[in-house]
Amino acid sequence: MTGLDWQTFRDGLAVSVASLPDGAMLMVGDQVRTACFVQFFLDHDKILAEVASGWDQWDRANLTQEESAALERIGWPPPARDPSRNHGLTLAWPARSAEYRRVADMSVAALRDVFEIPSPESLCYKSFVSPSGDAVPMPRLGIPFRADWRA
Repeated sequence: MTGLDWQTFRDGLAVSVASLPDGAMLMVGDQVRTACFVQFFLDHDKILAEVASGWDQWDRANLTQEESAALERIGWPPPARDPSRNHGLTLAWPARSAEYRRVADMSVAALRDVFEIPSPESLCYKSFVSPSGDAVPMPRLGIPFRADWRA
């Protein structure tokens, strides 16, 4: 994992999202600040991509107004009707490779620029198929798998 840069991580994230099996969830975020993450869920013919921005368990906003505006400038649409939800978008599946790269770029910008994560080496991931909970390896990410992350 030594020397992993944001561009290499972005490329691995694009490939990983494109390779999700049906029913799979992929969450990528800071190993310590678990409220800082992006997530992807493949549901038959669409991928829901989200960046953490909703409310915490005490009904407080996770982001400041400035951070929320920064996500929107990056390209993350705000929650449609419910401010307790995350910023997110839906991609048709399968999508063109340019779409996977675009959402990976947006994810890196959120993690690096909004959440101020200094390096992909601070990240980990959790991935599984629902409802079985079986792990889905994502070696192209170049970051550690942690089944207990955000447990």
